[in-house]
Amino acid sequence: MSCVLNINRFIIPNDVIVSLTEIYRNIGENELLLKGVGNDINCIVEQTVERDAYFLSRILKLDISDTRTRLIITKNSLPRNKEETTLSNLKDMLSLLQQDYKRYSIQSNDLLNMINSVFSHCANIKYDYVASRKRVILQSDGARSKRLIIDEINDEMQKIINGKRYEKLILYLHFFIDFYNIQPFTSQNLVASYILLYQLILKADIEAFRYVSFFEMIYNDYDTFLEELKNVVFNWEEGYAQTLGFIRFMMKVITNGYIRTNEIMKDYKFDKNFKKHENIENTIMSMPEIFTKEEIRLLQPYVSESTINRALISLRDEGLIEPLGKGRSARWRRLGKKYSNG
Repeated sequence: MSCVLNINRFIIPNDVIVSLTEIYRNIGENELLLKGVGNDINCIVEQTVERDAYFLSRILKLDISDTRTRLIITKNSLPRNKEETTLSNLKDMLSLLQQDYKRYSIQSNDLLNMINSVFSHCANIKYDYVASRKRVILQSDGARSKRLIIDEINDEMQKIINGKRYEKLILYLHFFIDFYNIQPFTSQNLVASYILLYQLILKADIEAFRYVSFFEMIYNDYDTFLEELKNVVFNWEEGYAQTLGFIRFMMKVITNGYIRTNEIMKDYKFDKNFKKHENIENTIMSMPEIFTKEEIRLLQPYVSESTINRALISLRDEGLIEPLGKGRSARWRRLGKKYSNG
């Protein structure tokens, strides 16, 4: 029985509320993260997708050597068999979701199209049927398409979100649990479930996983992930699924995702500032023997005053330049080369 249709039964405990508060504080800084990387975001996301594809292939135990896996993911090597084609298509799907996750819907037809896109080289996947418990005369009356079940759950979820009746992230995670248990397709339900989870996490504005690999974090604690999934299967059909452990696990994954992202951003900013500092030094050492700070600024108009000052002080301390006066209009003299060929 659907967790989403019975979401009012799920009472959010205090520790999960604390986790959600921390997660939403981080969500509030998504724009700052994006502003911090600027035009490098596309390159960062591309690298994230590559890692996601790699670790998802390990989770799914695709029968591909590590060398071939890396060639397909990082070099777009042409697939040689069905397993490699699956990996290539998985990478493409993850990339599409990362690039425009807000545009991709989770309606039943979209979910079907996505899994068929990943397995376009295999037999067409369709929605399965669930047998009716009632005795019927005609066989066609005794089965119901699982598409209708997904539609019913999805419609209710959208009503809850539009009416702001429940917290969205936890609601999405319960939709994943429903999908995982329903196993709506005739094949490849596990792959479809993982793609859906990836999509739902992004749709919940968890943008940490644009900078760090979601599936890498799942892979690193995969035994716990599987254990919590087993727990939500138990008594799900009776409407008494124990989902709290899985929710707590996912809260931890998301929180750690943002912690890792913030660590990466500190390193990124340091490297970026270091490169600016290095560029200024190179500019100074290529200038005429006598130069001014204003002349540096003309060559490097987007570099801050403090960065220019740090470069000047650094080169002065190395004995490579010396000031010829004081104040903003002071001139400087080059005394030597920064790098020697000897």
